[in-house]
Amino acid sequence: MFKLKPSFYLKYLTRNITLSQHERNVCWPRPDYGPMEVQRSVLLNGIRVAAVKPLGSQIAACTIMYQAGSRYESDDHIGAGHFIRVGASSSGCGYTSFSKMRYLQQNGATITCSTDRQKISFTLQCPVTCYPELKHYLLDTAARCCYNKWELDDRKQLIREDLMHIHPEQRVIDLVQRACFTGPLSNSVFCEEERIHDMSENSVNCFARTHFRSDACSIASIGVPFEETLKLAEKIEFKREKPPTRWEHLSCARGGFELYDLGPGSDTWIAVAVPGCGTCDISDLLKHAIVAAACGTGNMQVGQHSLDRTPQPPLGKMAGDDVYTEYKAFNISYRETGLFGIVAKTRASTAFNVALAAAEFLANVGDLDSSQIQVGKRRLELSLAMNEDSCVGVTEGMALQLANNIQMDSAKSALCMIELLCPEEISCTAKALSSKRGCMAVAVVGDIGAVPHDRELICQ
Repeated sequence: MFKLKPSFYLKYLTRNITLSQHERNVCWPRPDYGPMEVQRSVLLNGIRVAAVKPLGSQIAACTIMYQAGSRYESDDHIGAGHFIRVGASSSGCGYTSFSKMRYLQQNGATITCSTDRQKISFTLQCPVTCYPELKHYLLDTAARCCYNKWELDDRKQLIREDLMHIHPEQRVIDLVQRACFTGPLSNSVFCEEERIHDMSENSVNCFARTHFRSDACSIASIGVPFEETLKLAEKIEFKREKPPTRWEHLSCARGGFELYDLGPGSDTWIAVAVPGCGTCDISDLLKHAIVAAACGTGNMQVGQHSLDRTPQPPLGKMAGDDVYTEYKAFNISYRETGLFGIVAKTRASTAFNVALAAAEFLANVGDLDSSQIQVGKRRLELSLAMNEDSCVGVTEGMALQLANNIQMDSAKSALCMIELLCPEEISCTAKALSSKRGCMAVAVVGDIGAVPHDRELICQ
């Protein structure tokens, strides 16, 4: 056990260490996968830090995450998150765009930026031996990026291409969230076409300065020593006091209707959703995730092409013999709220009936029986266990846990929590979702003339 000087403890507000290895040696056999040790700390300025010690992987990953998604955009900042995501490879205070891309490539490393309505995360993935040198490039990207005018102007065309190449399913999920909420959560994660030209260097930098705050920052790493992760956190913000509390506007459900026309006869995607739960209650979040898994969130088996698949029941059985129609459930959660829904893809000729079937299934999701709920628990457990194989998934998940004050050291911890949930509680959650049918939101991408519109869909 390493020893620290007394001054070290004065620098950090709290430090919680979970030694999963010791507990497992006492209580049950050593696991075959997952983190062996998770160390956590909170700096005086509010930055949350976690370091995961793996079983021996030679790949390291580190994530710097800010609670600064598109929900925090307003006025001149609308669309800033999209520019930050595309401009993550821009020059920073310490390195040019060219030098970053060249050096990362030479060392077999990548830095990725992902955004949604709640957060922006920057993740470095690299060999363990290269981390001490490459961490400076992650810091330069996440906390020191300049977003120069000439670089933003170069990326405006990339953003226009992004808008042209958005997958219809991704677009319909984005639209149904706009239809479901009023307020900040109705902001899209994509910059609107009419906003691209007006986005300036000042707008993007002002958004970053305002919302890239120490109390909204969490850092997680895997395969990196805990002390190294703390040193990285120190360099993000040198002040030791927390900034003033940020005012956040809440979003309310509205049950709206959104459309995006791809032309007559085109394939059509329909999404129907009702208000769900936030991430502040982990038990409620797991219940909603189990209900979604029980409905079917993907395919049990996929062949060499998209039509050769075996979808998960019961949603998978709704398509019958129509190989061109596909249903699946989804559950999206943000800090205080979320949405639960069904997304379907079909041809224009069957879009009317498919839309009615999806809305009817969502309105009656409370009819799931105990055997289907048990299947949903197993599906969710498998999905969580498979995520342990991705070091990027582990660090981003750990950073999100830190931001929401949740502690799950590994998939086994989550599996234990899932097993403790009884089917009756999950059934009550499903019935509560059914009771929100009056707030159902609808989004359509494709042949918008082939589906019933607005309240007509819900009433039927």
